[in-house]
Amino acid sequence: MLVADLPEEALLIQNSQDRLAILESLGLEELLDQYPTLFVLVGDAEYRKVWGIRRFVPYLDEPVEVVYEA
Repeated sequence: MLVADLPEEALLIQNSQDRLAILESLGLEELLDQYPTLFVLVGDAEYRKVWGIRRFVPYLDEPVEVVYEA
C-alpha cells in the first residue's frame, strides 16, 4: 500500500510528542523511532487504524505499513 492509497480521512501525524502519545495509548511505544510519520484513522473516539512510514517525507508513492488495526 502507498500513501496515495490511504483514505482521505487519515490524519498525518509527524510531531514526536503526538506520535508518542498515539503509540503509547496502543502499547506500541517501541515503534516511535521506526516511524517518523504516522497516518491515523479515528472513529468513535478511538484509533481505528494506524499506518507508519519509515521516512519523514510522505511522498505519494511512499510505501506505508499497518501498525495497528482495531
